[in-house]
Amino acid sequence: MKLFISLLSLVLFVGINNCAAYPVDSMHWNHRSILYFAPEKDQHVQEFMKQVLMNECALQERDIKTVIITNDGFNQPYDLFSPEEINHLQQKYNIPKEHHTGILVGKDGLEKHRWNEKTNWLQLTEIVDRMPLRKEEMRHQASRCQI
Repeated sequence: MKLFISLLSLVLFVGINNCAAYPVDSMHWNHRSILYFAPEKDQHVQEFMKQVLMNECALQERDIKTVIITNDGFNQPYDLFSPEEINHLQQKYNIPKEHHTGILVGKDGLEKHRWNEKTNWLQLTEIVDRMPLRKEEMRHQASRCQI
């Protein structure tokens, strides 16, 4: 029970921090994003949510915010986007409604990588770490996630 309450608190905290971070009409966001679209809140979404928590340090260190949007109305963070804004994102990134689609978006607002149900977190961190802006960030700040 304590673990559940801790995880729930963490999810709510992360969600609150994401809310102000997504100006949908902006060409440039002030962070990197992972947008995960799905037909419904199913086992793939549950697994993605679990892995977001497991990779939180690496995501924070790389200034990556996560968003989950499903066609059955489950969104995380909740109330981040209006239905019109969700539709705009689905059109902008050409999201097929019947498939799971993950998209890594750079700070420039451009799509950097796309995948299906299963997220390869190592590959995503490697992609981000090869970005010029991330290389500059790494020069100025040592990793706090390594053991």
